[in-house]
Amino acid sequence: MSADQCNILNFNVRYKVKTKTYRDFFILNVIALSISGVIFIWLARDGALDFWITGHFFDVKNHIFPFENSSLLENIGHTFLKDLTAFFLIIGIVLSILGFWNSSLRSLRRPLISFCVMAGASALFISFLKATSIHACPWDIEMYGGHLPWLPLFTQLTTHIVPGHCWPGGHASGGFALVAGYFSFKEDRPAWARMFLITGLVFGFVMGFVQIVRGAHFLSHNLWTLWLVWALCFVLDGLIRYISLKVPKRQFCYP
Repeated sequence: MSADQCNILNFNVRYKVKTKTYRDFFILNVIALSISGVIFIWLARDGALDFWITGHFFDVKNHIFPFENSSLLENIGHTFLKDLTAFFLIIGIVLSILGFWNSSLRSLRRPLISFCVMAGASALFISFLKATSIHACPWDIEMYGGHLPWLPLFTQLTTHIVPGHCWPGGHASGGFALVAGYFSFKEDRPAWARMFLITGLVFGFVMGFVQIVRGAHFLSHNLWTLWLVWALCFVLDGLIRYISLKVPKRQFCYP
C-alpha cells in the first residue's frame, strides 16, 4: 500500500502538544472543586438557603406544592428536556460507531467516544447515588406536608427512618452530563467545547429549577449534581489522557 494511502495516527499527540495548558487546567479544577465542595457541604448541612428558596413555591395554607403536578413543567420541563438530553447521547453513540467507517467522522471518533463514556458514566453515577441516598425530597419532608425528616448531608441514618432516595438531583444530571462534551472537545474543537459547556449548564440549571418549583429537589441537590458530574468528567478526562500518553504510536492504513 502506497504512503499516500496511509494515515499515521499518533494516539498521544493530542495531549503532548498542550501539556502546560493541561497542567494549568488541572490546578484550576482542583482548587475550584475544593472550594466549591466546602461551600456546597455547608449549604447542604445548614439548609437555610434550601428552605428559603423552596418556601417560595410551597403553599403553607394548603400544605402542597401548587406546581407539583403542573402539566407544563412535567411534560416540557421534565419529560421533554430529559428525552432531549438522552437524544444527544444517542447521537453521540451513533456518530462514534459511524466513525469507524466514515472517513469524515474519523477525526471526531475519539472525542465522541470520550463524550459518550463521560456522559453515560455521569448519569449512571448520579442514579446510583440517588438510589442509595438517605435524603428525602422536599415534598416528602415533614415541614412540607410529607412524612420524612430533613437530614443534613452526611448524617447517619437511624434504623427507624426510611431512606428518601433524593440526593443528588437525578433529573438535572441529564443536562449537566452534557458538559462531558466540554472535556472531550476542549483541545480539538474549542468552539464545540464551549457550546457543550453552555448547553450543559443551561439545561442542567433549567431542569434543576423545574424540580425545585415542583418540590422534587432542593437547590443544594442540584448544585451537588453539577459538582459530582464535573468532578467525574475531570477524573475520567485525566485518566484518558494518562492512558493515551502510555499507548505507543500506531500506524493505521485506510484504503
